[in-house]
Amino acid sequence: MTTFWVNEQKQIVESDQLDVRLLDYLRDGLDLTGTKCGCDDSTCGGCTVVIEGKAVRSCRVKLTQLADKKITTIEGLAAKEHLHPVQAAFVECGAIQCGFCTPALIMAVYALLEKNHNPSEAEIFNALKINLCRCGTYSRVLEATKRAAAVLRGEKLQPFIPESKYEKNEIVGRSSRRIDVIEKAKGETKFHADLNFSEMLHGKIVWGEFPHAEIVSIDIEEARNMPGVRLVLTAEDIPGVNVFGIETKDQPILAERKIRFIGEPVVAVFAEDLVTAERAANAVKVVYKELPAVFSPEEALAPNAPKVHENGNALGNISVERGDLDAAFESAEIVIEESFFTPPIEHGYLEPEGAVAIPGEGDSKVIIYNGTQNPFVDLGQLAPILALSPEEVVVRHLPIGGAFGGKCDLCITVPLTALATLITGCPTKLVLSRKESIRSSTKRHGFDMKYRLAANKDGELLGMDVKFVTDAGAYSPWSEKVMMLSAAFSTGPYQIPNLSIKAQTVFTNNPVAGAMRGYGSYQTQFAAESAMDILSRKLKIDPILLRERNALDVGRTTAVGEILTGGIAYKETLEALKPVVRDDLIRFKESGENIGIGVASGWRSVAVGSGYDENGGARLELLENGKILLKTACTEMGQGTNTALSQIVSQAVGVIIDDVDIVAGDTGVVPEGIGVSAQRGLYVFGSAAHEASNKMRNLLISESALLLGRNEADLDLIDGNIIEIEGLKKLLNLKALASAVDRQLTVEEYIALPKTYEYLPDANEGCSIDPTDYKVYHAITYCTTAVAVAVNEESGQVEVKKVYVAVDGGKVLNPEAARTQIEGAAIMGMGHALTEEFVVDQGYIKTDTLGKCRIPRISMTPGKLEVIFVENHENSGPFGSKGLAEIGILSIAPAITNAIYDATGLRVKTLPVRKQLRRTQKQ
Repeated sequence: MTTFWVNEQKQIVESDQLDVRLLDYLRDGLDLTGTKCGCDDSTCGGCTVVIEGKAVRSCRVKLTQLADKKITTIEGLAAKEHLHPVQAAFVECGAIQCGFCTPALIMAVYALLEKNHNPSEAEIFNALKINLCRCGTYSRVLEATKRAAAVLRGEKLQPFIPESKYEKNEIVGRSSRRIDVIEKAKGETKFHADLNFSEMLHGKIVWGEFPHAEIVSIDIEEARNMPGVRLVLTAEDIPGVNVFGIETKDQPILAERKIRFIGEPVVAVFAEDLVTAERAANAVKVVYKELPAVFSPEEALAPNAPKVHENGNALGNISVERGDLDAAFESAEIVIEESFFTPPIEHGYLEPEGAVAIPGEGDSKVIIYNGTQNPFVDLGQLAPILALSPEEVVVRHLPIGGAFGGKCDLCITVPLTALATLITGCPTKLVLSRKESIRSSTKRHGFDMKYRLAANKDGELLGMDVKFVTDAGAYSPWSEKVMMLSAAFSTGPYQIPNLSIKAQTVFTNNPVAGAMRGYGSYQTQFAAESAMDILSRKLKIDPILLRERNALDVGRTTAVGEILTGGIAYKETLEALKPVVRDDLIRFKESGENIGIGVASGWRSVAVGSGYDENGGARLELLENGKILLKTACTEMGQGTNTALSQIVSQAVGVIIDDVDIVAGDTGVVPEGIGVSAQRGLYVFGSAAHEASNKMRNLLISESALLLGRNEADLDLIDGNIIEIEGLKKLLNLKALASAVDRQLTVEEYIALPKTYEYLPDANEGCSIDPTDYKVYHAITYCTTAVAVAVNEESGQVEVKKVYVAVDGGKVLNPEAARTQIEGAAIMGMGHALTEEFVVDQGYIKTDTLGKCRIPRISMTPGKLEVIFVENHENSGPFGSKGLAEIGILSIAPAITNAIYDATGLRVKTLPVRKQLRRTQKQ
């Protein structure tokens, strides 16, 4: 027996529990779920608590080590009605996005500041070196730590007031505090692993053992007969179709006759506790016959190659031709010809995948709680698997601990928990370990790219020849869509009169590739912007000037033949960085050796477009308390959509933002809508909310006029009060209106984005579609990045000193929230450029932890990271806005590699930089 204290509450633990991890005791024994489990090997820091004044990873501590010790978790940091200065600083400085890693970061900062009220940056970095934040809030965390330290020193600080250019009576365009940050700062936000229900069963998956193999036999008898085991599932138990996929449905829920990659699930076990489930999973015996496999597109396309699927290994291809490419290269005064490679990347979200299912209510038979980007898309796949109608299944979106595109797809935990609950009648939970997450989740596509550029001596681009091949892995959830978008944006944001683009995506026995932040643009932007830098160096033309000469603008034609008509401020992003380069970066470069400056641009569609159906709805209800409830399928994953949607409703209806409530992503109660990806969350659902809000405002004024016996034209709605326009007299508030009418006042609006076209092989040069109608993408965002790096040629280390990102995202609805998104994207892009990789050797994963994937840590934070918004009005977006969640990542990697060339003369054509510099050193 041992005794210790948790948040000043005495804990007495019997001897048979002493081998339990503190993390598990806190979460399962005390329901203190603010402490998170994000990994299996103590590399993420998500479980940080404070023990006797020291920040400690609770996954590494057994209860037997805690005799007489005092432990503080996020729940015990402050009194209920108050925030601790560290929590308050995180809220005030915008250091919270998805919120999964937030409690651990706060506890680590708290431990530091309890001992040291005036830490240096080096001391802050050291204190937080074990804590990962994939959302990339590091610069905000640094700022929050300094601010909290000042408060603890007793200094009087001015309120942290983010930049806001708009009038005081405007909510849209102001930097409103995120509506969910207080709960996240307190560790109160519930993610799927934090949910517990009475008599819940716990699941475990048996995974395939080889990259490619036939299943000879499956023996589940020993597992099924274990005490405490309630269910063992194989493919035979799936009542409906045993297949899923967001585009093409080709991936089995549980493997039947064959496994095609190392992350293939074969059996699922559900038991009364997780330990029993793990024992039962280990008792399942599967006999395989290993098959020959292919692990690269080259191998997969070779004659007589082993087939990943019966139809072969070629998944899809695209070809776009415009103008006379041969003539362009013959007349060119300079030709650039280079090859580039970007590797697969692990998403690295801090919250591993999982799901919880419970028996249904009313007409539904099962309810699934899931951190998903696509509730209705999940539902559309799930119902046929369960052999149920969509009305019998409810998907309830939960807060997501990071996604970045990786939670667009139906996670395997969803159908398995749903099926287990339907069969047993019990609530079920299945949460993947970090190694299982890395093993089974989708990755960023690896790209092999070849580029040829033709230009005249003034730098005017005459032609471009692009060829690339992508590795789809074993299945095809997003690969054809990624290939399509990659081709369309492969040229960079430039007018190219003569063009050839040829792309192919190929099945292999590697882990499945899917959507990841900036998908369809990220890889080819690296190649195109590197090639542009090579061209600028050879011609001795300033890289910004070269881009200006070729920049897309209104009236110019994109790679796929669309004539741009408006909503474009790419040139303004270039213009915004000229003084930055001139007044800061060049001076910085002159201050020392091996310092280089790099510039790169990026562009990306808002929404998918290219013929894809995209839609969303919004329902507004006046509640009894006078608040407005918004119901939407738009999912929140840390990007701040709930807050921005609240701003839209607040301003358009005429209520204060605190009087807007949101229910998001519950398929049982919200209007249907496509999922959140491709920068379309606010673009689609914000438009629906805006239209619904305008109608709700008119309805509230109309009903008030009837109630008061006034003319509608004489009334207005401001801050939740019906007022008389003449004299601004308050006549009625919305709570009184709600109680006076005999029905609930509701408005529902459903929008479908206008028609777009799949781009044509001739880029519509033959005008088979009227050029004025030939719209391929709804809107496009643009960015340009300028960086300064310092390269240590002896060690091969690259330090990014300064980063400036100029962004055209239309009108920015919430500048500070948008700024954190771009900052986080920049940090992620720096990781992709410098350190990150996902290594697979003959189908087996070598980088099976977040540490091995080399996810960026706080020490990678640049000395300066500044976001510059170049605002213009996008007519098709709500209040003139465009999406910008992905654009910030696109130009970081090529800007860095261009800067490395500027510093050293070494041209990096393969990412990550770390490997290339090491290889150069050895040579």
